Amino acid sequence: MKFNHIIAVALACVASTLGSCEKDNEMVTVTTGELPTLTASSDSLVLLQQNATDTAFTFNWSPLEVNWSNEAVSSNILRYSIQISTQERNFQGSPLLTVDAEGISASITVNTLNTALLEAKVAPEQPVVLLARLAMTLAPNNIMYSNVIELKATPYEDVVLLPSLFIAGALNGWSHSNDFRVGSIEGDSKYEGYANFTAGNLAFKFSSQANWDGTNYGAAAAAGKLSVAGDAGNLEVPAAGYYLLKADTETLDWSATLVTWGIIGAAAGGWGDTDDVALTYDANSGLWTATLDMNADEFKFRANNAYAINLGAGARNGVLSNGGGNLRIAESGRYLVTLDLRNAGYYTYTIEAQ
Repeated sequence: MKFNHIIAVALACVASTLGSCEKDNEMVTVTTGELPTLTASSDSLVLLQQNATDTAFTFNWSPLEVNWSNEAVSSNILRYSIQISTQERNFQGSPLLTVDAEGISASITVNTLNTALLEAKVAPEQPVVLLARLAMTLAPNNIMYSNVIELKATPYEDVVLLPSLFIAGALNGWSHSNDFRVGSIEGDSKYEGYANFTAGNLAFKFSSQANWDGTNYGAAAAAGKLSVAGDAGNLEVPAAGYYLLKADTETLDWSATLVTWGIIGAAAGGWGDTDDVALTYDANSGLWTATLDMNADEFKFRANNAYAINLGAGARNGVLSNGGGNLRIAESGRYLVTLDLRNAGYYTYTIEAQ
């Protein structure tokens, strides 16, 4: 099917005897040919972080034929772009992702697609059905669309490692690794993270790098203060348990708060002061879990049956934020809830139907 488009085009200037220049507008008809068919290099892909710079999908189409009723004023005004939406949204509102194209093909990298999916709060490690179409623009109010093709993609959790101090102590054989850190959520001098201490293994220090060659923070003479002196003593928690550790490298303050975790909210036991549903800590996995019946309602995580330390909705699906908004269960049922505090400052959770 061919389409006619009426477009106002400014003709070239005609000089007057006074040397001034006037422009006249001519209504020009632009005729387009059959709409091209959009194709993709594949219809399904599991996105992998190690392939972040690789191409996820390549889209191809034939050029749209454009004919002008007045060739003297013709110009290359046609613009192509690929639009991607989730099947659920079906192009309602803004597309999930728009990629402009110079010619008759366009590619999307793994990282670009994965980022767009996570920002749309698509759950990592879960396949999602996507819709793709070609948008052909002659003018802002004159857009044509190709056929819609269906794709499937499985995003990965984009693991974020925040600027960190390493925790080296008796709990890990005085070694340095990413498994034992406090992270700076705002990228400033304030760090926080969680660690489990067992009986007799309570001493540690903070280190600025993954060895002893950087700045090492030990105990100052005053309680709750850090020292960077080479002969500074070890920091120490008072007893075995799971602790929230905080350190400020500018003020040289530090703290250790013994915590247990639970779920509060109408989706679980209710919002009352004693309605928390306790999570159980597994020292082998480093995870807090509970299996419980949940209502289609809201909840959040909090420590020590109080709101002084609580975690709610973060910027991405499955990511938590200190003091964030309420989380929600979409459908009543029995669920395994897992709270993961192992990645310092970048906390996550999962909800799995049982």
